[in-house]
Amino acid sequence: MLRKRPAVVGPVETRGAQLSDEFDRAADRYDLLTRLNPGYHQALSTAARALVSLLPRRSDDEPFVLWDLGCGSGLSTRALVDAAGDRTRVVGLDASAGMLSRARAKTWPDGVRFVQAFAQSLPEVARDHVGRDADGAFAAYLLRNVPEEQRDDVVTAIHDQVQPGGWVALQDYHVKHDRVASAVWTVVCWGVVMPLSFLVRGNPAIYRYLWRSVVDNDSTAQLQARLERAGLTDIRWHTGTGWQRGILHTVLARRPEKDPA
Repeated sequence: MLRKRPAVVGPVETRGAQLSDEFDRAADRYDLLTRLNPGYHQALSTAARALVSLLPRRSDDEPFVLWDLGCGSGLSTRALVDAAGDRTRVVGLDASAGMLSRARAKTWPDGVRFVQAFAQSLPEVARDHVGRDADGAFAAYLLRNVPEEQRDDVVTAIHDQVQPGGWVALQDYHVKHDRVASAVWTVVCWGVVMPLSFLVRGNPAIYRYLWRSVVDNDSTAQLQARLERAGLTDIRWHTGTGWQRGILHTVLARRPEKDPA
């Protein structure tokens, strides 16, 4: 069984542990706040359907095996199950015990399971809980919560845990180097999200972190370069609608049938 934290932690591990604690405190109100975010659930659903539509069809009629990385309270997991069907095997991974408690309390098909671990532990989790390369991976709002110096390693691990020909979908807010998008993001966070978090007692600290983490997140160009360095190809970008246009981005990428020698 994977432990939430290693016995000895360094600066990076300590930051990760502190962040997962903040998500623990936000867990009880997290789903409520996402329901107040116009387009949040629709964006997850659209990305999940796009991922599933690209997956190679299996000739043996086995169910798809999918990763849901940074699954939180299971909202993205629900989007994957709805897109791929109840027979799909989905492994949700998240570092926050509080978020996973909310996810596990929901009703799921038999093929859904949740594992508490950091994204950096993906290879070990895959070995212990999956047994074969997945058909695809979905990671919504994950990479900006990974220390920048470890993001290439996490993207490479995602590539390695998807079978050749499989697809990866990443969804997140990217505003770096776009002054208009950055300004809209700041107004929405401080003018809407933060007041709502106080109103519903939703741990405002995590939403202050949300604002800063997006401002500091990779630009779309930086993430594109990470995907390419990991060996992912056929990279396709889509942006959100409404206030999220130019702010929320979904990128789809494929592991080649044959990796470079």
